[in-house]
Amino acid sequence: MFYFQLVIMAGTVLLAYYFEYTDTFPVHIQGFFCFDKAYSKPYPGPEDNSKAPPVLVYSLVTAIPTVTEIIGNET
Repeated sequence: MFYFQLVIMAGTVLLAYYFEYTDTFPVHIQGFFCFDKAYSKPYPGPEDNSKAPPVLVYSLVTAIPTVTEIIGNET
């Protein structure tokens, strides 16, 4: 049962990686865009605004449940 859970976890991680770093679902840009700086608001984006880099966050989100499951199944 434990190996089955690891396969599901690995598949989830691979799907998350695939959807994050490929153009499977292209972004559709629509609406009104004004590039005049007097009317626009600055948007630094999550990478510039965050104190933790996204790679660290993704790694922890993946590693913490995996380690918890491994420790829980050993006891």
